[in-house]
Amino acid sequence: MSDNYGYTFVKSRTRELTNILIGSALVWGVGASWLIFLSLTGFFINSILFLAAFILHEYAHKIIAIRHGLYAEFKLQWVWALITFISIFLPFKLIAPGATVIYGYAEENTMGKIALWGPLTNIIMAIIIFPFTLISGFGFLWIAIYFNAFIAAFNLIPFSVLDGKKILNWNKSMWAMAFVASVMLFIASFIHVP
Repeated sequence: MSDNYGYTFVKSRTRELTNILIGSALVWGVGASWLIFLSLTGFFINSILFLAAFILHEYAHKIIAIRHGLYAEFKLQWVWALITFISIFLPFKLIAPGATVIYGYAEENTMGKIALWGPLTNIIMAIIIFPFTLISGFGFLWIAIYFNAFIAAFNLIPFSVLDGKKILNWNKSMWAMAFVASVMLFIASFIHVP
């Protein structure tokens, strides 16, 4: 019985790793297609930050879910992965190759906390990056603030399966603070364009 459990565990970890690698490649492709106007340094650094914004958002959900005794796994959603792939070649970009799926029963407040940590991770990233945009030669980092703020604000929309609905159901004040912070960072990304 334990051998079967070990096989299942390895299989689920392999599946998740495959999903996150494919999702990351798609996200990087969208980022690369959008960042081609930058210098090589700006392209390289923003590509890494673009990828980090996606991976850290998803793994923040997973870590908090595990801390609450739930199983969580990143899964590709193939229709959205295909749409993400197509957007590499279009002027309008959409990044939604998959999501962290939570298994098990959780109360509304637990789901709200799990949902909050995805956008909160992007808000924290944007705040950390912000001072570096003021250093001479690093103005290109405004883009990293832009996409982190955008990912946070978009996910905080209280609609359907987005994080915002779970957070709003749990704590309206927490949702409002997170949403206002993400919108303010989004606006700031335009103000500090070099």
